[in-house]
Amino acid sequence: MKKLLEKKGQFSIIAAALVAIVLATALITTYSMIRNNPLQERPQILGSIDEMNLAIDHILEFAVGYYGSILQITGNTTYAQKLATEYLVNGLQNIAYTHPSWNPTFEINHLRISASWFNRTSSSEGAINVTYSLAGLGISGIKYSTSLGLKVTVNPSTTNYVLINVSRDGGKPYPTLSKTNFLFYNYSYVESDWEKKAGVAITSIVSTETYSTYEIMIPNGVDPKSYMVLSTDPRGITVVASTFSHYTYSFSWNQTLYSSLNQDVVVVEALQNGSLRWLGQNLQLTTPGKPIPPVPIRALRVNQTINGVNREVPFQVEDWGSAYRVPLGISSNASIFTSRNMLVFLWNHRITNVTLWWDGRDKANQTSYAFTNRYFTGDNPTARRLTNGILTITISSSGFTITSSIQGGTITSTASFMRINKENPAYGASPSYVIHHGIVRDIVQQEAEWSTGAPNCTNVYSQMYFTLPANATYYTYALRTIFVDSLQSRTLTDLSAIRLTVSSGLQRTENGTSGGYPVSSSNAGLFYNFTSFQNGWAHHWSEFISGTAGAGIMFTDDANRKLYLFDNIAGQKTGALNVTSSGRIIEFNPVGRSQYPASFQNSLDVTWFGAVVNFYGTDPIYPSSGNIGLWILVEKPPTISVN
Repeated sequence: MKKLLEKKGQFSIIAAALVAIVLATALITTYSMIRNNPLQERPQILGSIDEMNLAIDHILEFAVGYYGSILQITGNTTYAQKLATEYLVNGLQNIAYTHPSWNPTFEINHLRISASWFNRTSSSEGAINVTYSLAGLGISGIKYSTSLGLKVTVNPSTTNYVLINVSRDGGKPYPTLSKTNFLFYNYSYVESDWEKKAGVAITSIVSTETYSTYEIMIPNGVDPKSYMVLSTDPRGITVVASTFSHYTYSFSWNQTLYSSLNQDVVVVEALQNGSLRWLGQNLQLTTPGKPIPPVPIRALRVNQTINGVNREVPFQVEDWGSAYRVPLGISSNASIFTSRNMLVFLWNHRITNVTLWWDGRDKANQTSYAFTNRYFTGDNPTARRLTNGILTITISSSGFTITSSIQGGTITSTASFMRINKENPAYGASPSYVIHHGIVRDIVQQEAEWSTGAPNCTNVYSQMYFTLPANATYYTYALRTIFVDSLQSRTLTDLSAIRLTVSSGLQRTENGTSGGYPVSSSNAGLFYNFTSFQNGWAHHWSEFISGTAGAGIMFTDDANRKLYLFDNIAGQKTGALNVTSSGRIIEFNPVGRSQYPASFQNSLDVTWFGAVVNFYGTDPIYPSSGNIGLWILVEKPPTISVN
């Protein structure tokens, strides 16, 4: 994990270094043009002191522009300040090469370069106080102070035209910009990234004593009520302004179902494209999702309204690869939120609103709620044990199984994974504890291997990860199987994604629904897609329960459908939950009826998501009496609106 994060940081540094080379070259070129460029604003008679002051002005302009360029690429304020300062110093030193006979020397008394972005009124500014001497001309102790900046205010609109106010250098109008100086951010769902589009046209420019107002026709796809714009002036100074600085997610719960629950913790994964996920399935949004802007990760904050009280809450930002299928670790706070990140937070039925917001000041520090470990103080990867204080999972020292137990309970569960054609995988490497002592969850990753190849199943690979959320009585699994195109035919007669053994209890499994509630079956055997869904083939959970204690698995509609992924390939209904009374075993078997094998040669990449739940005293998956339990989380999640 460390190496991967280091590489990501190296990529950012290389990118910034390339920008540095370009700007350094531009800096030298610009200074050489100061005396000869008729477009520069300068005195008609340019004495040595006037020339020196004008050169300092231009060097500061480029330093501020360079600072903004690095922030756009890396989001690393410290790094940007360091390089911008270095290049300003180098720029002053370059003056000596231009006029060696002057023998100039400089002392910087004060330097400030700052930015406040992603707000309705945003700005980039710079100020310097320098004492310099021109010994070759007999001039010494000249003090010079200058400041400059670019300020942009954006205004939401109900038409395709927006008004943008622009000022420069202490509140002066700036009427000389063109449409290419305004780039609007538009999220591309095809590229999974933010793209920038120039304004279609500037239809009018009106100036006052303090600013110029540009009326701009915005590009197609950009929401005039809610937009971001990158403004870059001819000096290279950039500002990112936004009509919005937060998103609020409002939850609509079925209080009849949820009000009796005590441990209904759901882990929400917020992706850059605006999707909210739970157990690999998108949560239902009643309004369009809002993509997360490319803000520095250190700027992000999360607030929740809990029982009517609004307060900041813990969350974590994670790095991911392979389209969110490979966890890489906690994100560096000195980076930009991209399609390789997800923001993770927790909610339950007591929460009515969650607000994701950002502090656009470059001086803003990352909130402690994004890095302080409050729940996982008992983690011990060396002992292969992770705990959130409620649930403890222990990973076997050989092979790979996970045993889980709940605080105060006596019933344990042990899970094994990825059996193919009756052969359990071998594990050539130890599991990777990608995140431990996390903020809102831990993550473990492992790869299943078959020492001599899975029998009669060529070109197959597997990658798995598991999360332990804070405050939860469950851990989650994501079991990925990758079948590569094969010249040889492969035949699956058995594929068991997860096999859970419970130490005590009687079996109970969902066998369809009635009136929106599960039909609970105490039978053992195969639960497969034996009828149409409308008549009740839904199987979202299975458990072994003894009084108020027990363990089992549960999963969403999406995983329920994927349980039957191979039915069409086999030509028969082969996927099934297999519940065995003897030994108290629950198996999630996408190929579970061996008399109906699945043969294919084409590629197939599929991930099965779900949760292993342990309970004691409260909130079983499904109770011994009544019908309210944690099954609600996967079958009746809340609907969400985004503003």
